[in-house]
Amino acid sequence: MEGASTKGVLSHLSLLEVQARSRKTQPQQPSRVKELKAKVEALLTQRDQLRAEIETHKNLKKLRASMDKRCTQEEEEEEEEGMDEDSENSKLLRLMARHTQLKDLLHAHHVIGGYNVIKTRQGKGMCVSLATAYEGVYLETYNLEIDVKPTVRISRHDVPPFIPLNNLAEQSSLQTDIRTLLDPLSQHLNAFAGRKQQLKLVKELHKSVVVMESNVLCSLLVLMFTVPKEKTLVLCSLDYTDRTRCLPTRVHFKCDDKELPDSPEWKKHRSLLMETPVHKALITMRKMGNIV
Repeated sequence: MEGASTKGVLSHLSLLEVQARSRKTQPQQPSRVKELKAKVEALLTQRDQLRAEIETHKNLKKLRASMDKRCTQEEEEEEEEGMDEDSENSKLLRLMARHTQLKDLLHAHHVIGGYNVIKTRQGKGMCVSLATAYEGVYLETYNLEIDVKPTVRISRHDVPPFIPLNNLAEQSSLQTDIRTLLDPLSQHLNAFAGRKQQLKLVKELHKSVVVMESNVLCSLLVLMFTVPKEKTLVLCSLDYTDRTRCLPTRVHFKCDDKELPDSPEWKKHRSLLMETPVHKALITMRKMGNIV
């Protein structure tokens, strides 16, 4: 009997405990409902924002497409005149589209190494300009017109024929990275422009030095010096076998005095001509009193 009464008491206590717990949870239900309502409102607000962003993105995409299709200045002027009648939202969208367009252009300019590029044939091609310079002076600019569709290929150019453009194109990854062509080509062109400019400066600054021979690529240069004391004539040959550099890879002296080319002083001159631009090296040789 005692065991049965004990079980009855325990059951009653369990029931009281369950009822007490339910009473504690009941006051919390309104706050839980309030929390869920706030969450629903937040999700609805987020949904509306996403819808607005999607709509804005669609409008920007349409505007970018229309901007990219502009081919003439007249079309651009007509579009600017039409903007006066647009709403404030339309003007803002156009400004945002223009901003993204400029960002894309800057990114592309960075990707291709800072080369000047303009689109041709309604985006099916592009024209790349490669400027050359030497000692801070801009010289000639060369242009390549490149088809990008259906495959990337050079269609027209004004690169001199003695520059190995076709070989450089074959050795490059033109279909995936155009800089693998533009960088070495620019190096060849700048080296050629530098050698050509050095030859020009030799003629302008050193009237007593006679240019006996030079070629179109300026990869070979033969000069004649006059040694002041003996009035000996010296032929100096400069060979630029590395066409990507402005300095010669070989310097050779020849004169009637067989011992002069191998003298310590003229060995220094040989090293000087291989390490210094020729027009500057000649100034040093003149100051040393070895040439007129």
